Amino acid sequence: MKRILILLLVTGLLCSVPATVMPVDAQIGDAPAVFTVGLTTMLNGNFFSELWGNNTADIDVRSLLHEYPIVAQTQAGEYQLNYTVISQIGKKTEANGDITYRVTLREGLKYSDGSPISARDYLFSFLLLSSSHVQTMTGVMPPYAYITGFDEYNNGSTKVLSGLHLLDELTFTLRIKNEYLPYFYEIAYININPYPISVIVPGAHVADDGNGAYISGEMTVDLLRNTILDSVNGYLSHPSVTSGPYRLLSYDSQSHVAEFEINPYYKGNYEGQIPAIPRLRFQHIHNQNILQQITQGQVDLVNKVVDGEVIDMALELENSGYLTTTAYPRTGAGYLAIANERPITSSVHVRQALAFCLDYDVLPREFLKGHGEKIYGYYGLGQWMPEAAGNNLDRLPRYQLDLDKANQLLIMDGWLYNKDGGDYHKGDPGLRYLKTANGGLEPFILKMIVTPENKAAYLVLDMLRENLGKIGGEVISEEMSFVQALSQHYRQDQRTFDLFFLGSNFVYFFDPSKTYHIGEEYQGTINTSGLQDEKLAALATAVTRVPSQDREAFLKGWLAFQTYWAEVLPMIPLYSNTYYDLYTPDLTDYHPESYWNWGTAILYASLNR
Repeated sequence: MKRILILLLVTGLLCSVPATVMPVDAQIGDAPAVFTVGLTTMLNGNFFSELWGNNTADIDVRSLLHEYPIVAQTQAGEYQLNYTVISQIGKKTEANGDITYRVTLREGLKYSDGSPISARDYLFSFLLLSSSHVQTMTGVMPPYAYITGFDEYNNGSTKVLSGLHLLDELTFTLRIKNEYLPYFYEIAYININPYPISVIVPGAHVADDGNGAYISGEMTVDLLRNTILDSVNGYLSHPSVTSGPYRLLSYDSQSHVAEFEINPYYKGNYEGQIPAIPRLRFQHIHNQNILQQITQGQVDLVNKVVDGEVIDMALELENSGYLTTTAYPRTGAGYLAIANERPITSSVHVRQALAFCLDYDVLPREFLKGHGEKIYGYYGLGQWMPEAAGNNLDRLPRYQLDLDKANQLLIMDGWLYNKDGGDYHKGDPGLRYLKTANGGLEPFILKMIVTPENKAAYLVLDMLRENLGKIGGEVISEEMSFVQALSQHYRQDQRTFDLFFLGSNFVYFFDPSKTYHIGEEYQGTINTSGLQDEKLAALATAVTRVPSQDREAFLKGWLAFQTYWAEVLPMIPLYSNTYYDLYTPDLTDYHPESYWNWGTAILYASLNR
C-alpha cells in the first residue's frame, strides 16, 4: 500500500507540470545547463574562512571556490601532499627542535581571473589570518600559534612573521615551534589556500627583507571590514577572485541562493580532476518539498538528506526510476548544544540531569526512521575512530531516560526549594528553585532556540518540556531563523539561549583541542560551547600530540578525551546518521560516499543531457 501511495503521489506531481513548461535546467541556445543543488542547510554567506563560522553548506561552497591547498583531503579521513600545487617539499629539524618546511610551488597556477598564484599568495594567507586585525574582526584567536614568531606578530609588536620566509616567487619556508610537536597531522601545519592580496588589501604586496615575511602596504581593520565584510562586494560573501574548480557568479543574501561556473584556470585537484558540469546553483530546500522539486525538475540534486520519512519515500521512487540515491555515513552528528557560560547550564550536574531527561531512541526511530543510531560522544559514524575503537566505546558514560537520576543530580546542585522557600519534592506542582548568593530564589527555567520547520529540534523540545516538567523544570522556546541562531551559536551576537539543537560535521583534520581551548580569546567560532575546563582542554590537546600518523597513539588519546567529554557534556550527543543524496538519474559518476566532502565528489560527476 505504501508503494502504491508513493507512486500515486509522484504521478500526481508529474501530471501537475504543464506540458508547455520547460525544466528549469534545460539548455536554451548555447547557454550552459544549470545544475541545481538543494541544500537542507541554508547558506549563510561565510565563503572565505572558518574563522567567521562553519555552516556545513558554506563549507561545501568554500571547497568549490578555494581549492589549491598544500595538503589535500582524500578518502576516509586520509590526506596527502597536493602535487597539483607543489613540485617539491623539504623538511629540516633545527638545533632547538623546531621544524622548518620548505615548499616549492608548480609554475602556472592562476586565480579565476587569470592572475598568477605565487608563493606570496600562500604567505599572504598566513599573514592575513594570523593578524590582530582579523582577530579583532572575528573575536577569536587565529589558529596559527604554532608558527615561530606568531605571538609577536599577532600582538602587533612587529609587522614581520619571522617563521615565514619568501625565498623566491615559487618557494617559501614555514618554521614550526618545537612545543607544538609531535603532532599527528604534522604536515597539516603547512596547509593553507591562497587568497588574493590585490582584492583583500589593494595596493599591498608580500615582502621579506631577511627577517621574515610581512605585508608591505596599509592594512587596517577599517580597510578589511570594507574588503571582507561589505555585504555587497566583501570577500566573505562575494569572493570575486578564487582558486577552486568553480568561481562565484552571484550570491543573494536574502534568498540564500548562489550560482557558480567552472573556473577555466583550475588545473585540478590532487588527482588532476577538473569539473565537467558547467554551472551550479545552490539553493535552500525544505524537507517537505524535496521529492516534489526533484520529480518536477526544479532541483537536480539534494545533498545530505537526513529526514527518514523523505529517505524512505525516495528509496521507493528510486525503485521506479524517478531518481537515484547514494548513501554514506555522516562524519558528524546531531547534538543538543549547550551554552555552558550561562548561569544554570554552567553546572555539570545540570547538564547531566538534562541528559537523563531524553529518550535517545526517539530521534533514530521517529526522525531518522532507522537511518542512523544513537551515539555517546563527540564523533560521527563516518570517521575512522569509532570503528577502530570497537568495544572500547563502551567506556564512555551512557545516558538514558531516568528522571530519578535527573532529580538526584538537581538536588546535588542545590535545586531544593519551591517558590515559597520550602522543600521541593519530585512530582510537586510548580517549579523548583535554587537559593542565590543574596538569599533570593532562582527558578529552574531554560530557554531553547529552535529553527523553523525543524522536526528533530521540536522532538527534542517536546521531550525536554515533558520530562523536565515532571521534576520541576521548564523550557521556554523561541523560534529563530537559522542565520540568527548560528550568529548566537558562534557568539557573533550575544547569546540569549541555553539550548539549541545542532547538527555538526567534523573536518578531516580532527583536532578537538581547537574546539575546547580555554581563555576568552578562543570563545566564539572556535570554542562554541563556552565550556572552559582545563582537564578537557588538556585531554583534547593530547589526542593529536602524538607522532605523525601514529593511529594507535591517537586512538588511545581519543578514547580518553571522549570518556571525559561524555562525563562533563559540553553538548549532549543524540545521534549520527547515514546521509542520502537524492539526484536526477542523468547525473553519472557521482560518488559522495568515496570522498570527504561534496565539493570533491562533484568534480568527478557528469550530466548526460
